[in-house]
Amino acid sequence: MANLSRIVFFLKQYQKQIQKKWKSLPLLLVFPILIIGLIFFILVSLLLPDEQQSIEVGLVDLDESEETTMLVDLIDEASLLGSYIHIKKYTAEEAQSALDMGTLSAYVTFPENFTTDLYQGDPVKIPIMGNQKQPVKSYIIKELLNSMTRYIASAQANILTINQYAKSLPMEEAERQEILLNQFNQFMLFTLSKDNIIQEEQISNLTTTSPVQYYSIAGWFILITIWMLSIYILIGKEDGVAIQNRMRLYGVTRFQQMVSRMLLVFIYGLVLGLISLFAFINLLKIEFYFSDYLRAGIVISLYSLLLLLVLAVIELIFTSKKVSLLVQISVTSIVLLLSGALIPTLYFPEQIKAMLPIVFSTEAFHWLTELVLKGRLFIDVMPLLLLMLAGLGIFTGCSLWKERAKG
Repeated sequence: MANLSRIVFFLKQYQKQIQKKWKSLPLLLVFPILIIGLIFFILVSLLLPDEQQSIEVGLVDLDESEETTMLVDLIDEASLLGSYIHIKKYTAEEAQSALDMGTLSAYVTFPENFTTDLYQGDPVKIPIMGNQKQPVKSYIIKELLNSMTRYIASAQANILTINQYAKSLPMEEAERQEILLNQFNQFMLFTLSKDNIIQEEQISNLTTTSPVQYYSIAGWFILITIWMLSIYILIGKEDGVAIQNRMRLYGVTRFQQMVSRMLLVFIYGLVLGLISLFAFINLLKIEFYFSDYLRAGIVISLYSLLLLLVLAVIELIFTSKKVSLLVQISVTSIVLLLSGALIPTLYFPEQIKAMLPIVFSTEAFHWLTELVLKGRLFIDVMPLLLLMLAGLGIFTGCSLWKERAKG
């Protein structure tokens, strides 16, 4: 009971400190908004996709048969591709030169005797050369080529069966070739009419598909982190060594002071986070319900508590104020970097991706983007809860160790 009363007492004292510094609070809250807004405005402007920019694909037709020519024409004119992918015929030398100059995203080669091998049942391959400087566009072309090879695999068996059967019938060579060509056309039209000509699976990259929404929530996530760090530092400036020693004489522990401080920062962080989230949701006109705000509030709460526990443990370990402040800012920067708010985790090396499940900021930002941008109806907070329990254990252990060391 005495511990609780002391925690409440310090909670009131820290609140008075904030009230005394009310003149600096607006600057503390508004300045990060201006800086983050400017940075992410530049990022979004650079990353917004150009709707007029098309993917240029070259075709080197070494076979030069009627079938391969028709295949290119149909793919180029198919409504599923629209005007986004342009296919143009090149020679081998022209295609390589255009690829080196960056004019082409990739080029596809139909090898010699392609049609003959297809009709005779021999294995056929379609080489593709991508542009290393345009990996995303090259991947799209690869998916287009996969659709073509799936068509070839389906068509070849049927064409081979019809060809063998036609050879046993009394018909001329031209008539037999016409039958094979008609069969080729039927399978081609069937393939192009399917819903998934370009890709079999969709890779979601919100930074390019929804850059404004993604970087808005990323900026908001960074903003609430900076707010909590700033308020935590602001109300801890007066906790000097002399005051701590004096409080210890009255039986007040460092643990009680820090719990009060963290509780106050948590309350301010949660309120500011939810208010700013509400403004952000309405600004972008995202469909968000009361239950969604509750789920977002749970994620924000767990993230805030974990961040404050990290800051508190650092303060317990480092006795020097300057060193502690430097480490707190550095660790917070690393936490934000690993969250995916600054750089999407999609671009992280595999070694870093393997450790992300134990990083609380990554988990929190992931579920916030799932809630806000993808409309998830559930969240898995168990990893965050386990991390928070571990953080509480570490914080309590460090506090007891610190008290015994000074006692």
